[in-house]
Amino acid sequence: MDVMEVRREDGSVIAVEVAGEPGAPAVLLCHGLADSRLSADWFDEAARDLGVRVIAPDRPGTGGTDLRRMDRVADWAADAARVLDAAGASAAWLLGVSAGGAFAAACAARMPGRVRGLTLVSPLGPPHWPTRGMAPGERLALEVARRAPGFGARSLGGLALLARRRPLLFLRLVTTELPEADVRALRRPDLAESFRASYAEAFRRGSGGVAQDLRVLTRPWGFDLASITAPTLIRHGDADTTVPLAHGRRYAEQIPGARLHVHAGHGHFSILGAARDMLAPAAG
Repeated sequence: MDVMEVRREDGSVIAVEVAGEPGAPAVLLCHGLADSRLSADWFDEAARDLGVRVIAPDRPGTGGTDLRRMDRVADWAADAARVLDAAGASAAWLLGVSAGGAFAAACAARMPGRVRGLTLVSPLGPPHWPTRGMAPGERLALEVARRAPGFGARSLGGLALLARRRPLLFLRLVTTELPEADVRALRRPDLAESFRASYAEAFRRGSGGVAQDLRVLTRPWGFDLASITAPTLIRHGDADTTVPLAHGRRYAEQIPGARLHVHAGHGHFSILGAARDMLAPAAG
């Protein structure tokens, strides 16, 4: 994989990981919460096989990207456009994973002329959507985030210390409430190491970036899902206890023409085994 640094007008930096086939059609990957550009690694092999290029920027304050204040999820589209410009991509397919689904949807709503299509994988919805089916710890974390996003981010940051210093303990703790399909997936050394590294990288600059993500995700997003006109596919596992399938269904109901593909027996992490299927529309 390759690394890019994109400069904003004020000289601050957006860190970007580029996976797949150089110069090929672009897929803009919006990573999840407490995650980073390094999650592009999950898609590298599939992207090379399909002949697409995955462009994965860190959001403000996360990983290698300098902090820039965002007041709404929709504000992310400005950095996304800069990254596409720097990559020489006039248009891209959007891929949003977990909480990154909200940021990918924002790009689809805010810059429709540059979006070939939108794929959302296990996407987290707005704070008023139902949490039935979500693990108790996830529900509690969201409630804390609504009231005190900084505190919630620092709590997640404590896990990042474990990810760096005691990776086996980190993996045991984060899999406590996961379904068996996800536990099995994270027993794979390659996926476990990729997840651990990306989580730790998210907090390289502290917890400010994750706190900002939590703040904007639990406030009004600044755009309407119904305004999205790009072809949209949602992929969601029916065993997901991190983001319940009900959120995938809501996205499919609210984005015009969106199609929902339910992955039977899969959770939030095991679904990533279908990386090739997730990227295939971008190659077509």
